[in-house]
Amino acid sequence: MESIIFKASNRKTIISGILLVLLGFIILFTDYIDSFVTQLLWPLLEGSSEGKTVLFLWLLGITLILSSVIRNNEKIKAKLYKDKDYHLKYVKLSIILLIICALIGLLIEAHIRQQFGVSFYTILTSMSTSTSTTSPMHSHAYKSVLGIFANYFVPSHVNTASSILQFAMPYALIIVIFWPVCYILGLIGTCDMRDLHRIVAIVSLIVALIGLIDGGIFSQPFLIGIGFLLLTYYSNGKIGVKYFIKPVVIMGYILLLAMIIEVGGSDTAQHTLTVVNQTEPIDMTEFNVTNIEVNGDLTVYTLNCSTPDKQLIQEVFSKFKGKCDLTFMSWNFYTYLDNPTMRMRQAHS
Repeated sequence: MESIIFKASNRKTIISGILLVLLGFIILFTDYIDSFVTQLLWPLLEGSSEGKTVLFLWLLGITLILSSVIRNNEKIKAKLYKDKDYHLKYVKLSIILLIICALIGLLIEAHIRQQFGVSFYTILTSMSTSTSTTSPMHSHAYKSVLGIFANYFVPSHVNTASSILQFAMPYALIIVIFWPVCYILGLIGTCDMRDLHRIVAIVSLIVALIGLIDGGIFSQPFLIGIGFLLLTYYSNGKIGVKYFIKPVVIMGYILLLAMIIEVGGSDTAQHTLTVVNQTEPIDMTEFNVTNIEVNGDLTVYTLNCSTPDKQLIQEVFSKFKGKCDLTFMSWNFYTYLDNPTMRMRQAHS
């Protein structure tokens, strides 16, 4: 009787997984519900387009199917899990590799800037047909690898950041190995969990994997995913406040590093724009340029303007598109905080 009930539940889970995969295809190739679902998942995925949404639905659906297959096969389970808590070893390895890979992504961002002799605290904008950016705080180095494959089947309006890959080579290619290994280890680890923890762990794993390739270690999805993966690991099927302590401490260290880089690297007085291989003069009057330096193939502009970072990046891109290879711009964290105090500071700087 138990076996029959289990198989019925297994079939329902597989059907749910198939429906999620189909939903992903509907969102990718139609415009009926993509905006609604993307907005619904925004707090989890921080996605401005349907790219992350589709990837999330596909991975969730496939993982539910594979998880059900493993849970329903006693022979596979006997080989994978040698004792009661053996599944936690897989989860632990997956978490460790995810964090290591995310830290390597941060080093790749540093390496890119070292190659061009610019500050680590800058946002790179690639001058391709669409805006592709990457920075230590929101890295697209790994996404650019995925973008090479995605360009063949995703709509043109989905930004795959593939133009970033030329600057992240060859180190970003490690994601081709790390990403599947982290997924497989996480999948195996979650299959032997209790139902509630299993669902939480599966969603957390997928969100962390998406955050790893689209945003990096400090991205919202990665932090949410890793945080809840740590919680399911340390709680081991139990529920209690004490199981939050170690995950909170680990997440605290990551967030502290994020704040040190984000705030410590901010230039509140001005923006420094470094342009690589500028091919023709550009009218920069609107940006209130106070200084221009030319050093080989680098042209460095000092901008004394109060334009918020996101808007400034778009405006600079429209100015230099097709007229240089790429740009590096310093950031000001405080422009994301629209408050009177910061506006007064900027007005007097």
